[in-house]
Amino acid sequence: MSSFKSSLTLRTQKPTTKSTVKSTTSALSTSIESHPQLGNWYLRNYGLGPRKQVRLYTRKTSAANRYTKVSFLTKSLKSPIANLSFSGSGSGGSLVVASGPRASVYGGNRTGGSSDFLRALKAGSATQSRRDKFEDDDDEDSVDLFGGKKEDSNSKANITTHLDDIDADRHISTGGLMAECAVHRSDGRLIAIGTEGGAVKICDANSRMTLRTFNSSKTSGGGDRKTIRDVAWMRDGKHVVAGGDDGVVRVWNVSGGMKDGGVGDSSGADVELRGHGDKVTAVKIVSFKKDDHNIKPGGNKKRSREALEEQAGPSSWSQLVVSGSYDHTIRVWDVESSEQGEECLSVMNHGDPVQALLVLPPVVGRSGNAHKYDNLPLLVSAGGTTLKVWNPLNGSCLLTFQTMHAKTITSICLLDIQYDESEDESNEANRRKRHILTGGLDGLLRIHSISNDDISSGSLPFLHGMQFSEPLSALAISQDMSRLAIGTTTGIVIVHQRRALLSKQQESAERREPRHGTYAYFMRGAHEKSHDPEDYLLLHQKKQKLAEYDHLLRKFRYGDALDKVLQQRQPQVVVAVIEELGKRRGLNIALSNRDEESLEAILSFTIRFIDDPKYSTYLIGVAHILCDVYGSLMGQSSVVDELFSKLRNKVTNECSAQRMLLRLLGQIDFVMTTAEIQSAEEKMSPSV
Repeated sequence: MSSFKSSLTLRTQKPTTKSTVKSTTSALSTSIESHPQLGNWYLRNYGLGPRKQVRLYTRKTSAANRYTKVSFLTKSLKSPIANLSFSGSGSGGSLVVASGPRASVYGGNRTGGSSDFLRALKAGSATQSRRDKFEDDDDEDSVDLFGGKKEDSNSKANITTHLDDIDADRHISTGGLMAECAVHRSDGRLIAIGTEGGAVKICDANSRMTLRTFNSSKTSGGGDRKTIRDVAWMRDGKHVVAGGDDGVVRVWNVSGGMKDGGVGDSSGADVELRGHGDKVTAVKIVSFKKDDHNIKPGGNKKRSREALEEQAGPSSWSQLVVSGSYDHTIRVWDVESSEQGEECLSVMNHGDPVQALLVLPPVVGRSGNAHKYDNLPLLVSAGGTTLKVWNPLNGSCLLTFQTMHAKTITSICLLDIQYDESEDESNEANRRKRHILTGGLDGLLRIHSISNDDISSGSLPFLHGMQFSEPLSALAISQDMSRLAIGTTTGIVIVHQRRALLSKQQESAERREPRHGTYAYFMRGAHEKSHDPEDYLLLHQKKQKLAEYDHLLRKFRYGDALDKVLQQRQPQVVVAVIEELGKRRGLNIALSNRDEESLEAILSFTIRFIDDPKYSTYLIGVAHILCDVYGSLMGQSSVVDELFSKLRNKVTNECSAQRMLLRLLGQIDFVMTTAEIQSAEEKMSPSV
């Protein structure tokens, strides 16, 4: 009687590979984990990261000193979030969302009541309590048998049931046109909205009234009323710059005055900047202080660049318009010194279609040795999966950095925080933070350090990251760095509000010692978690519920275990039990002493799956044992005889198919070898 070979010998030998399970943040980088201190800083202050880690770092924080988060759908439902922008006034500022045929404002004072947005973001609110309860319930029973996340076919359909019910404070209509961008003025009183019809609307942020409407000029390009992709306010707040699909960057005077002092209509632009060969996707204003005697309007371009780089003491502000386009270029325009607005100071090639631009303002209040880039405004461009840092004053590229995004970067924003005096001075996370946040269509939010020292070193260190289930289309951060808004292509807006920074005295005063003799006094310290990243955390694993066949295997009832697992009709589980029986040398016991009914079940399973490559290595051994054990009983049962006959035919047909494939493979090898020999001979033969 042939003995059963263990599954280890039946299985084709394959080289073993090391498999590790990493957290979300470690999976975002290659061989670089999240920064041990700054990664925890984002977990604790903004709640960016896996839920378990966020709860671990915020459990000791009081409710009034904890980060808050809201996620909601706009009134445009699942229209992609085209643009997000915070106003510069007030704590945090109001949020304007451009999505669908409107721009929605969140965070202002609603008529007749307070703002739903502000009320939901308040620490300890009912919205935050519901969110905490939902996240706790969502983690229960969310891990499958192998420790992974359970797949739910209705998970995407049910995502809207977990969103917060937040209404906008004001809706600004665009007349049925899709809103592509919306930007607050610095004082927060006006909003510039770019639409798909080539119109830029200047609206009052409080009354929602449209004050001015600027349209693309028909005479300048033969009917170029195309989508406005980005708008920007100049420093004086009286001019707005816009760029769109027609490839032209226009500057309008909001007050209606033209450069020559006359009064223009709503369609005429003060300046039209031409030169891009494709649509303009990003427009930014670079402001810097200059010496009035260093720059002369109308001077040659070379002298203007040299003068722009010389920064000498307190003086007036100068402005440059920077535009990025799908033609892979970034152009710097001097709209102040040129009478016709055609003064292009430099053209910079990004190498990919430019999706977003970001201005890095000069560094002020730097402690220690000053850096050569501290007094210069820098520019960051994002295109494809690459970031580039430029000096817009002379057009030189200072850094090219390839991110680990798998898809196109759609939006970038800057987090710039001064020294935090409320925390430990020895902690590196409390030093000045100058980080760039990138969001892409792969759903990744990545955070890199972008200090001037990092730019000089030629690399942007990866600090932290987070994976979202939907592609990201927009990012925005408030002027005081207290709120981070994230927009997705499915119309969902997620806002993380930074925790309120309390002094150490305030935090200690909030922690009241429980009264002696109470249950709280007895349980004090039971749920305290260590915040030291070097500590080893031992998580409590819930006891897994064993299946019935597992209990039978533990009792060495191998035959009953095999019968029970065959009733489930799951081939993966059946083969797993067969493999376990082979390791225990109990497969002969499980297959022996069977009656006609129990033998029919295992024979039918073997006949059905013996030709499946995933299970054939296991079921061939099972077929050998069945033939050895029950071969002498042939002719005693017509049902068993018929099953063995089917098994023989199945094996015969499979062997015939394998032989035909081998012959075909030999013919293919012969043809390929002959072709290679002929090709080699032709190369060796002298050319005629």
